[in-house]
Amino acid sequence: MLTAFFISFLLVSATIAIHYEALRQTSLRLGELPIYPRARIIVVIAIAMISHCLHALLYAFAYMALASVGGYGDIGGAGSITMADAFYFSITSYTTLGIGDLYPHGELRIISGIEALNGLVMVGWTASYTYLAMERYWHVAVSDDEMGDEVPDPTKSD
Repeated sequence: MLTAFFISFLLVSATIAIHYEALRQTSLRLGELPIYPRARIIVVIAIAMISHCLHALLYAFAYMALASVGGYGDIGGAGSITMADAFYFSITSYTTLGIGDLYPHGELRIISGIEALNGLVMVGWTASYTYLAMERYWHVAVSDDEMGDEVPDPTKSD
């Protein structure tokens, strides 16, 4: 059981590092993108989704490796688990969707439970970062040519 917690700690640490770097690099380069300010939010969401998928993929590799080594349990519900099955199981654990058609045995139960907590924290981090990006770029004024016809704000005077 301690081994499962240690492996989980390593996986959580790796996902934190991946997500931190993804958001940090996005933050550093976002303002330089030659796109409409509001379109930058699409970039933020896309990078965050890629980061989250990498997290789930990392866990899927861990599930496959631990199941093949033996002694840590396996993923039940399918005859022979493929990498696609492991990724599917991982993404349903990470998002706390937990469909239940695939399920962990042995110490993989601890790892998948911690993956769910990890995913919850990472999604919260993404929501917070996205909010900050929206606040920064959502109301950035662009030229009239880019905006087209705009309804005037009656609270502002010329």
